[in-house]
Amino acid sequence: MRLLFREINVTATAKTYPATERRKPHEEDREETESQRNYWTLYLVIVTVAMIAGYFLSVLQLYKPGDKIGYNLGLTGGLMMLTLLFYPVRKRVHFMRNWGLLPKWFKWHMIFGILGPALIVFHSTFYVGSINAGVAAACMLLVSGSGIFGRFFYTKIHYGLYGRQASLKQLEAGLEHVGDVNSIFAFAPDIQKRLIAFRERSINSSLDKKLNLGNFLTVAIRRKLLKIILVYRMKRLMYAEARKHRGDKGLRRQIDEMFWENREFLEDYLRSVQEVSQFGTYERLFSLWHVFHVPLVYMLVFSAIWHVISVHMY
Repeated sequence: MRLLFREINVTATAKTYPATERRKPHEEDREETESQRNYWTLYLVIVTVAMIAGYFLSVLQLYKPGDKIGYNLGLTGGLMMLTLLFYPVRKRVHFMRNWGLLPKWFKWHMIFGILGPALIVFHSTFYVGSINAGVAAACMLLVSGSGIFGRFFYTKIHYGLYGRQASLKQLEAGLEHVGDVNSIFAFAPDIQKRLIAFRERSINSSLDKKLNLGNFLTVAIRRKLLKIILVYRMKRLMYAEARKHRGDKGLRRQIDEMFWENREFLEDYLRSVQEVSQFGTYERLFSLWHVFHVPLVYMLVFSAIWHVISVHMY
């Protein structure tokens, strides 16, 4: 406690508070991710509202799947689903690698992967009238739903939904940048030990090549519980001196500033540890998802072609 009190009185500048000088690891990337997540959420909400409205409008039977409106809705949705194949082709075919930025291709891959099925459902007027249409619809919904899960895993191993791929070394480097626990919490050795122990337990359990679902599922809960405990202990330690000098408003203001800066540092540090410890599991889940998703796409293409042929022949 004396160490904290001496630090406050010796220096009244920003250098007294290490947390204010540091820049969060990949802060711009996180801000970009948050912005993209908000846009994505808004897009899903709009599509969902349109689907609900479309369902009630289908009761009015304003059009049929085979008339001009219904046919064009199905054609537009089908073309959008067909364009989904261009993204993996763009990634793998050599002469297409200069055809625009890959993140933009992925963005439209995700947009059409939701909007295309929505238009096809509108085309069907929310009713499946034949076996081949039912198979095509089932494959389409599986691919679309699988894509939403894939998008979630994708964002966990990339900075930004459409950004560059992350790496474990980059995440660890960011953690080291904010990891000066010993200097910031020199006045609280117990907090130092708890933070270091949390880091070692969480990260060491993720170093092998297994899924480590136990650590993956519990690290977020342990992080939140530890944050509550450590913030409470830090508050008691830091404000103990302020209670002894109740009339010193300047001291109270400095302790308030230091407390909130240190709290922000603590939360960011714990969050960074969680990201590093979960990174390997997200990578392996994304790989397993890819094995599941690709065959579904081929099934969708085959069933969609068969459905179109059946409709025009019969």
